[in-house]
Amino acid sequence: MAQEVQTPQATGTTLVDVKGLKVHFPVKGGLLGRTVAQVKAVDGVDLFIRRGETLGLVGESGCGKSTTGRAILQLIKPTAGTVKLDGVELTKLSSNEIRRKRADMQMVFQDPYSSLDPRYTIGQIISEPLQNFNRGNAKAIQEEVGHLMETVGLNPYYVNRFAHEFSGGQRQRIGIARALALHPSFVVADEPVSALDVSIQAQVLNLLQDLQGKFGLTYLFVAHNLSVVKHISDRVAVMYLGRVVELAKSENLYETPLHPYTQALLSAIPVPDPEVELRRKRIILEGDVPSPVNPPSGCNFHPRCWKAQAICREVIPPLEEKQSNHYAACHFPG
Repeated sequence: MAQEVQTPQATGTTLVDVKGLKVHFPVKGGLLGRTVAQVKAVDGVDLFIRRGETLGLVGESGCGKSTTGRAILQLIKPTAGTVKLDGVELTKLSSNEIRRKRADMQMVFQDPYSSLDPRYTIGQIISEPLQNFNRGNAKAIQEEVGHLMETVGLNPYYVNRFAHEFSGGQRQRIGIARALALHPSFVVADEPVSALDVSIQAQVLNLLQDLQGKFGLTYLFVAHNLSVVKHISDRVAVMYLGRVVELAKSENLYETPLHPYTQALLSAIPVPDPEVELRRKRIILEGDVPSPVNPPSGCNFHPRCWKAQAICREVIPPLEEKQSNHYAACHFPG
């Protein structure tokens, strides 16, 4: 028994508007290689991102965070749903139109070790998008590369070095410089600090915030580290098994989470105060995350939820406003 999902409505100037986004991957089997099942990696995501803000997208590994980011940028073709960037419906564009639109939307990848071509110098890596979009002659591009390197905290003197000559943090700065080369309005940062040392993570996060203020960027910040997301995000969306289960301002979500899954996630964050930590109640979820090939009926979270009742097994809870600007997909929030 399905119920129509009420999507959250954006207020203010909306840059990115996603409704009903689905990404299903076919599972082949048998001698003829027929499709025998579908992996429902993203199964009906609704969210919006206002111009100039950072929306954090969190959840455990395999919940569909990175796939959502890639589908928004059309790096993966969505199975269903709509994605609008500054009013333009991206899913309706042709390959050539999407290519031209890439100047407005870029991505910072998770692994700085595998996302940079080892055969290219740093100058070639950063200048490649400028050359592809004909942004000036050779001298102008060279000057812009030097400026971009300085902007992200790298010495332009190293322009002819290769990626393997840099540390992880420096490589991620190179990836950020490449993403900024075309002056995009929207950037998807796919776990940009998860592969870095803790001491370097803060430097990269501060750099991203500085660049946001300098260039007026809008971020979708994908991560599984709730402390990192709290530091950088204006609002936070929580995903579980392909769906957004809660969406709210960062401070509201961390202080008064409404969805049981969000409550369980936040209870796992250690508090740097031994007395407070001893008094805290840790929520231990029973069972494992269901398979996206065969998700549960109704609410995806009901097999592990201590509040689950009959309606949870039958009706998909809509993502609707429970408090002011605080959305949750739960029949029994709070």
